[in-house]
Amino acid sequence: MLEKLRYPYSTGCLTERPFRSIFLIIKIIFADLLKFKINYKVVIKNSKFNYNYKPYKKSGLGGRGQYILREYYDKFFFIGQDVLPSKFNFIDVGCSRGFFSLYLLGLQNFKGKGLCIDPLSKAIQDFKEILKLNKKTKINFINGIISNKNKLKIPIYKVSQQGYFSIIKDVSFADKLPKEKKPESFLVRSYTIDDLVNKKRIIQNVKFIKIDAEGAEYEILCSSEKTIKKYKPIFYCEVTRKKKEIYKFFRKKNYILFNFNKKKLIRVSFEEFQGGELLAIHQNDSYFSKIQYML
Repeated sequence: MLEKLRYPYSTGCLTERPFRSIFLIIKIIFADLLKFKINYKVVIKNSKFNYNYKPYKKSGLGGRGQYILREYYDKFFFIGQDVLPSKFNFIDVGCSRGFFSLYLLGLQNFKGKGLCIDPLSKAIQDFKEILKLNKKTKINFINGIISNKNKLKIPIYKVSQQGYFSIIKDVSFADKLPKEKKPESFLVRSYTIDDLVNKKRIIQNVKFIKIDAEGAEYEILCSSEKTIKKYKPIFYCEVTRKKKEIYKFFRKKNYILFNFNKKKLIRVSFEEFQGGELLAIHQNDSYFSKIQYML
C-alpha cells in the first residue's frame, strides 16, 4: 500500500489536494471491494470530458491512477492549452484507455482528429466505450504498436506486473525475473509513423504526437522522418532509454527541447538532459512563440 501511495505523493496531488485525494482513494477501495464501476467528469483547466473506472483485478487496466490523480496524471496537462493550437490532428502512441487523448479532445474549441494506437485490445475496447460517454467520433483506432519496423507480427513483452508492455524486453524498469523465466509476450502488428501518415494516409496534417511506449521512444521517432520533414509536429514523450540518441535526433531535426520543473517548462541542453518527460517543438514552428513567456 505504501508503495502505491508513493507515486500520487510524488505528483503533488496528495500535498496540494489532500482531502480530495484521500476521498478518491477511499472510494476506489470500496469500488474494488464491491466491484462497481465509477463514471465521473474530469475538469483540467480548459479541458472537460467524461471518464470511468473499472475494478479490474490486473494492474494497468481500469483507470485507477487517472481517477485519483486527474489533472496530476500528466505534467503536460498543466501547460497543454498554452502550447497547442486550437485546430490540430494528433497521434497518441500507447493510448491505453484514452485519458490523454480525451484531454486533447476535451480542450475548449478543439477542432481536429486523432489516431490512437495501443497493443492491448481490452484497453481500446474500454476507450471506445468511454468515447460514447463523451459523444466523440473524431478518433481512428489501431490495435498494434509503432516501431521502426513495418511488420505483420512483432513480439511485445510484459515488462512489469504494473501493466507495462514494451517491444524492448530489457528496459531498466522491467521486473527482475529468475534466469530460467522469460517475460510474458504476444505477437502484434507493427507500423511506422511514416507508413500511417504518408503512405496509408490514415491521418494527415499531424501537429502533435504523444509517445508512451515504455522504452521504445527512439525506435518510434526513427519511423517518423518523412512526417517530421512534412509537418514538423510537436512531440511529447517519456524518455527512459537511449537518452543521448533521442536528444541528438531532435537537435539534428532543429527541434528545441523542454522538460518540466514542477508545473513549468524549462529548456534543456545536452549536458542537462537526464530523460523524463520531454517536449520537443520545431524551431520554425509558428506556435513556438506561444511558450516563450512560460520560460
